[in-house]
Amino acid sequence: MSTKAAIALLVACIGVARADPRWIEGAYRNPALGYSIEVPRGLKGMTGDQDGPERGLRISLPSGGEIVVFGEPNSAEWKSPAEGVRSALAREACASGRREVSRARVGTLSGAKGSLVCGDRVLKLFLAFRTGGGPIYWLRLETVRAHASTDGAILENVAASLKLIRWE
Repeated sequence: MSTKAAIALLVACIGVARADPRWIEGAYRNPALGYSIEVPRGLKGMTGDQDGPERGLRISLPSGGEIVVFGEPNSAEWKSPAEGVRSALAREACASGRREVSRARVGTLSGAKGSLVCGDRVLKLFLAFRTGGGPIYWLRLETVRAHASTDGAILENVAASLKLIRWE
């Protein structure tokens, strides 16, 4: 088999293996991880574009910012949402960024929120643990300083909409 034929076959196989993205308006439900959220009116979320099992969705904002919502196992075994947020912010590449972490409500769950300002870049996180163990839920906003207030308000609304549903 020629190199060109092998590359063509590989590209075709990769295309088949990728999931088809889906656009979500309104309610997004993920029974595999036991949660739902509301995509704000006028916005769309995209899911199904990641490798592996579906964990959540990505909401593109008019400002160019992005909110990502996903569930995952607590594989780092953080004892609290605040510990998880501090750990996530510490991994961000920003030598002199201002980091803040505090308690927060995420839907009906007690959680934590944190932010990092690094130059013009702003990162805001929410993290909540499922009551009684199981998946943990992340909400992540990446935007620029000029849109941090508006985009942060959208993130707050998405976080407030998180509901636990039957976990299958």
